[in-house]
Amino acid sequence: MSVYLKNRWYVAAWNHEITDQPLARTIMDEPVVLFRDRNGIPAALEDSCAHRYMALSEGRVINNHIQCPYHGLEFDRNGYCVLVPGQKNIPPGASVRCYPVVEKWRYIWIWPGDPKLADEDLIPDFHWNKDPNWVAVGDYFYVKGNYRLLIANLLDLSHVAYVHASTLGTDGVANFPVKVTRDDNQIHVERWIFDEPAPAMFRMVGDFKEDDKVDRWQLINYLEPTHFMIDVGCALAGTGAQEGERSQGVTMFSNHTLTPETENTTHYFWHHARNFRLEDDTLTEKLANATSTAFAEDVIIIETQQDRIKRLGSHKVTVDINADAGVLQARRLLDNLIESE
Repeated sequence: MSVYLKNRWYVAAWNHEITDQPLARTIMDEPVVLFRDRNGIPAALEDSCAHRYMALSEGRVINNHIQCPYHGLEFDRNGYCVLVPGQKNIPPGASVRCYPVVEKWRYIWIWPGDPKLADEDLIPDFHWNKDPNWVAVGDYFYVKGNYRLLIANLLDLSHVAYVHASTLGTDGVANFPVKVTRDDNQIHVERWIFDEPAPAMFRMVGDFKEDDKVDRWQLINYLEPTHFMIDVGCALAGTGAQEGERSQGVTMFSNHTLTPETENTTHYFWHHARNFRLEDDTLTEKLANATSTAFAEDVIIIETQQDRIKRLGSHKVTVDINADAGVLQARRLLDNLIESE
């Protein structure tokens, strides 16, 4: 069985990464070259010339085409060879695979599966990343770990008390139970932490005092195969946040999307958005640094797990705990979808 669900949209790059200079990226074990044509429209092709396998990403974009650096063959944005130096005729079959791509939400999305099934309406809603009512900061991590380890990490936030003690965590998070529900191909994991101190990051953005008690929420929406929209925030304790009254606190969205590079490596894209103090550039910079620091801590965890998996393999017996409820549902969902595909 494949380890990937291919007939879905994945993020190939941030939009600013794609220019008229070719960018090489491996997606689900397949070499891909991304570039923009002279109209600024992104394209994604198999990163291997139809002549002698050479990486097109080592070439250049000229005359609206990408040129192979080995013998100068040129391919258009649809993957068809349009020029062979030294001859007039194009050999039959002189083409490379073309992937459907869409630029949306400041991301470049790619469809690794059957092009006939690529429907732009299926692209996940990450409007926070390009909404004038929100300010979003974001970045990219190259992770030496399987994408499913990151799915598990993002579905179980009980780890924040330990991994992110100086940024996102407070003691006792794991003592508050999670509620897991499934809606078609989405999984929702809800945790409310009542009457506890605010974490350091929330004290910074919400002007909470160190001795203030808050009600805090972690509302995770997982959209298969690899997309997360996480509603996080806190408000002064007892002011009605759980009932929808959030005026005495702050709300942010921590959104993440994962694209498998190989079975053991992952492209990890994230953005963190707020809808308050929109003109405060100093706060934006502080949040960018704090969130990047916190997510880099997760990367260390994932890469360490991957190392132990490699070294111990199937000989290691592991167990599940109550906090894994959402993780186990996501695992079953993804397994079933991949098997069906």
